[in-house]
Amino acid sequence: MSPKRPSRIRRELLINGRRVRISDLMEAELLQPGQKLYYTPRYGEPPYESVVTDRGNLRLADGREFSTPSAAGAAAADIRALAGWSAWRVSPTGASLHELRQQLLKAVAEEVASEHQAPPEEAEAARRRFEYLEEARAKAEAGKPQSLTVREFIRLWGVEDRDREASARIDADLANHGLVTVPDFRAVGLHLTLRLETPNESDEAPVKVADHRAPERDESADDTNDEDSTDIGLTLGNLLQDDSPLVSVSPSATFEEAITAMQINDYSQVAVLANPYTVHGAVSWESVAAAKHRDPNATFNDAIDRRAKDRVFDYDTRLLDVIGTLRRDGFIFVRDFERKITGIITAADVVHKYDETATPFFLIGEIDQELRQLLQNTFDEDMIRDACSAANQPFRSLNSMSVGQYQAVLDNPSCWAQLGWPLDRKLFIKRLDELRKVRNNVMHFNPDPVKPSEVSKLRNFLRIVRRYSK
Repeated sequence: MSPKRPSRIRRELLINGRRVRISDLMEAELLQPGQKLYYTPRYGEPPYESVVTDRGNLRLADGREFSTPSAAGAAAADIRALAGWSAWRVSPTGASLHELRQQLLKAVAEEVASEHQAPPEEAEAARRRFEYLEEARAKAEAGKPQSLTVREFIRLWGVEDRDREASARIDADLANHGLVTVPDFRAVGLHLTLRLETPNESDEAPVKVADHRAPERDESADDTNDEDSTDIGLTLGNLLQDDSPLVSVSPSATFEEAITAMQINDYSQVAVLANPYTVHGAVSWESVAAAKHRDPNATFNDAIDRRAKDRVFDYDTRLLDVIGTLRRDGFIFVRDFERKITGIITAADVVHKYDETATPFFLIGEIDQELRQLLQNTFDEDMIRDACSAANQPFRSLNSMSVGQYQAVLDNPSCWAQLGWPLDRKLFIKRLDELRKVRNNVMHFNPDPVKPSEVSKLRNFLRIVRRYSK
């Protein structure tokens, strides 16, 4: 089989989730080296200028060079952030880089479909996704953004959860169409509704000029630049339960109302809300008991813990940033992207979340130990090295082997024959590859929990390895 042409590789990357670069526009002859670009921050003001370099960077008038339009525009205007693809134009009133990017993506989608550069179903899915995002951009510009649930949204990419690979693909496609999700699709539960909007300055990452100077680009290396998506970690929005809306009472409620709300929901506390956006405090079994202990004739107002007003956090706050507060106070309130108080997270919720993660984590660790021990007891190091080499897998030592290297050894016909297990090698390796993907999701803290069916697969695989290793 002949190697793929570089242009073909580029087209596949663009369809399957890589951000468009200036160099892609140059390859498509939509931009030329030495061409000037213009960014006019306000009508009537003289535009900032940049020049497209041979390496696909933008060079400002003062000689500073940047690898992305956003970094170049923010540096030119000395501002915190900028949606650079929409800002830079081929003339003060000409086409924007975003419009050129859309021309390229549309041509790419048509080429992939017509030249059969991907399986028909994959090419068709890419075409439909392109059309959907193109329409969503038009609606967003018209002030009528598209709305759908996070679960419906990620299904456009044929996925059911937000692992690192899927999130990176989605983020790249959004960026290529000049879109963002509000709220961030990675920071909330799958059941919540999001909107597809065009970014404003607050949606752009802050630019540190010193960190965004253009590096020497190696086109053969993995595509990374300062506009790539980043992991956002486990957020408070990820922890909110799909079927557990916030239970609250008003500041004028009665003891009976608050106690009933806690009992019928099996809660230890309820929010006291002055309005949907303002926490007045909280009432708990503890605060009720303390108020009655101080004064048998205490009123409901006396039982409100007003310190809870200071424990309100945004939905995209990382869980690690509030662990101390949860440990000290037991619960916090969560505010959504519209500033509405929508949920409460308790220490018990965190324990439950870590239990969801810890169980598959420990199972994966035990499978890893069993497979490593199996290989060490069955094969010599030279045989393991040769099997890894035949599968194009690096090998340094027995103690540093990865799941991919276990697969390489066990999928080797000679190694499998020496193992002597009365099992089908292909089915065994297929299941091991499925579990490798589960492992990657767990180790990268995918915000969506491991499915019970996948936990069962982990348990059963561990039992099989132990049974035949004896």
